[in-house]
Amino acid sequence: MAYDTAAPGVYVKEITPAGPIAGVGSTVTAFVGTPAVLPGEAGLGEPFPVTTWTAYVAKFGDYKAGVQLPYAVKGFFDNGGTFAYIVPVQNAAGLDAAIDRLTRYPDVSMVCLPGTVDAAAQAKVLAHCETMGDRFAVLDGVQDANPVNPQGPLLTQRGGLDSGNGFGALYWPWLVIPDPGAPDRRLTVPPSGHVAGIMARCDDTVGVHRAPANEDVRGALDVEYQLNDTEQGQLNHRNINAIRRFPGGPPLVWGARTLTTSVSWQYVNVRRLVCYVEDSIRQGVRWAVFAPNDLRLWRGLERSIGEFLTRVWQAGALFGATAKDAFYVSITEELNPPDVRARGEVVIEIGLAPSRPAEFIELRIGLWDGGASISEG
Repeated sequence: MAYDTAAPGVYVKEITPAGPIAGVGSTVTAFVGTPAVLPGEAGLGEPFPVTTWTAYVAKFGDYKAGVQLPYAVKGFFDNGGTFAYIVPVQNAAGLDAAIDRLTRYPDVSMVCLPGTVDAAAQAKVLAHCETMGDRFAVLDGVQDANPVNPQGPLLTQRGGLDSGNGFGALYWPWLVIPDPGAPDRRLTVPPSGHVAGIMARCDDTVGVHRAPANEDVRGALDVEYQLNDTEQGQLNHRNINAIRRFPGGPPLVWGARTLTTSVSWQYVNVRRLVCYVEDSIRQGVRWAVFAPNDLRLWRGLERSIGEFLTRVWQAGALFGATAKDAFYVSITEELNPPDVRARGEVVIEIGLAPSRPAEFIELRIGLWDGGASISEG
């Protein structure tokens, strides 16, 4: 609104600060590991941004025997990833410092430790993701010739991992890829980088609510271990996500469970969706900080958050025939009594009904005079 300020006086212009909430990014991935070429001492543990495989090679070199990080980064970009932080460490002793540095990078949404299968190290990354509350750990299962042996390496590793609210997932088995130095030979590499790329791909093409499963693993020729249905059932029961290759097809991610026993947080896409919603709202309502804590503020917050969640529901992330069935936003005097307001706090209660993946499709088969009948359940 323009004003003629030729004459002295007081002019009033209203400003509406409660703009729409924009969804945050969900695909930025941090890779913690040892590259072929280590930076100087000052660069160890320091996240370095890369947007292409070429940029990674220019900084850290390409492939080196026994070094898993470059294969994971290449798999990430091949499968749909577009932005990553490389956090170089010389050995496992540098993990704590690397994790601490990542707390200063709020745009990180996923964290990988390519090839690191030590449960104690992986548990540190899970704890980091849970503490931050806005990121997800994508972890590698240990190589194992008998994955369903209760005393074997894989289930022993699984026993040392738990994320109470589902901030990480474990993937198995390792992938078989062409050797970049000799394409007629084969290499076995950990799957975490490829899976993180698939998560980024699903986010970009559908949305963060899309379960990153039943998706082909680009760049992989095969899997190191061919699971059968019985074996996968046992691993699925332990929340270990399988990668399988069915006859005539490429390797597929064939699981979408987190490392938790909580039913509410057992699916990867539900956990990541709620992280996305929380982070988007947190950033989108900063305009309200220090505003007068009154009914006008409460209604503005309700409108802004409700409009954002309506868009989330319309994208298919929330279950319900109407927006009221899919979510609610409540800011009331009951939630905000005088003592809460006196502390300068505003309590907002939000309820979500996330869309969960159709993990099991039931076919009911019956016989009738005209032939067999199949109905989906």
